[in-house]
Amino acid sequence: VPDLSKFQSGVEDGIAKATNASATGGGGPELGEPFGLSKVAYKRFPLSYLAWVASCVSVLLTIVISSHLILKHLEYYQNPSTQKYVVRILFMAPLYAVDSLLALTFVGWMTTYIDVFRDCYEAFTIYNFLKLLVVMLGGEKEVVGVLARKPQMDMVFPLNFWAPWEMGAEVFYNCKYGALQYVIVKPCCAIITFVSGAAGLYGPNSFSLARLHFYVFLASNTSAMWAIYCLVTFYFATREELAPFNPVLKFAIVKAVVFFCFWQGMVLGVVAYLGYIPENPDFSSDNIVEAVQEVLVCVEMVVVSCLFHKAFPLEEFADVAELARERRDAQKGLRAKIHEIRTNAADPFRVADIRDDISTYGEDQKQRVAERVTGAISAAQESVTGLIHSARVEPFRASSSSLEAEALDLERQRARSGSPSAWSSGWSPLAPRE
Repeated sequence: VPDLSKFQSGVEDGIAKATNASATGGGGPELGEPFGLSKVAYKRFPLSYLAWVASCVSVLLTIVISSHLILKHLEYYQNPSTQKYVVRILFMAPLYAVDSLLALTFVGWMTTYIDVFRDCYEAFTIYNFLKLLVVMLGGEKEVVGVLARKPQMDMVFPLNFWAPWEMGAEVFYNCKYGALQYVIVKPCCAIITFVSGAAGLYGPNSFSLARLHFYVFLASNTSAMWAIYCLVTFYFATREELAPFNPVLKFAIVKAVVFFCFWQGMVLGVVAYLGYIPENPDFSSDNIVEAVQEVLVCVEMVVVSCLFHKAFPLEEFADVAELARERRDAQKGLRAKIHEIRTNAADPFRVADIRDDISTYGEDQKQRVAERVTGAISAAQESVTGLIHSARVEPFRASSSSLEAEALDLERQRARSGSPSAWSSGWSPLAPRE
């Protein structure tokens, strides 16, 4: 039986370090104690409490504005094939707002892991946006056909020096799987964060090579950038066909939510590093930067939720007038309307389509690996066969050349002596001897 005392000791030490590193007051639950709300510690706020109140109000506004549009789509759920992706995307703003408020309020274990769910949903949103564009264009087969009829397109900057993807299936599936890999990588990074954080190996906000935060950060952001690059490539390849659906505003909002928060935090970090955000006896500059970032996200999500009404209006995806007339004719009351919303709300959260895509992606990757291995084996076999053939033929060629040289010398000698020519009698050095 393995001795688990060292591992338990490492877990205790890791949790204690994570709590002490992120805490600006209070502490989390002790290891071994049952979790309860009474164990949750609250942060001492490094900004004015007016900013915290403004954040709370902003979150409430975001939830109200987003919920209004989400409920409208669920009430007039006429085109499930597109509206389920819209509803999934619309949940992004309230999730970001609530996440930032929680990170602004609580301390300890919550600040270490609170962003994991948000990051996973971010990856989920990017892929759903690509799926929405594909469905709006008529489905995968139609998109592949449209791309196949287009002239060859170079790779999008900054990878325009790469060999271009062939228009048609190659462009489409590279873009699709490029976005899908982010949905796979992000949860894997989340699992590593949880496990390494419990073992004291994660080191949040540390870029030491001895801590896993650096490697998780690198893998996660590389995957995110590749997903966005594939999304941009798909847009440029189909922008003429997407023009009637106002894709620029949709794409700009989704991309802004994902990357603006990241680059905003980077800029604030650089400003703090340059000394423009001084620390005080109670709080470090990192604490202040973190608080400012979370407050800004809470406020910005109000703007994003309003822009979602412009980018994903109900009228674009459902015939509201027709549905309202049908309901008046059927004399549906409030209870029937609530039941309909509850029934429709289950559809966007059925992720069987994502599961099937991941399964297909796995099979496709397995097939690609098998083809590459088979190609490598075939190339190796051809190389070995060529070497063996060369080893067999070269001695014969050398022997044939020496026999021909001897025959020519003998012919010259006979010519000088006046003897009849061996060639005239049909003799050849390569002819079989009796």
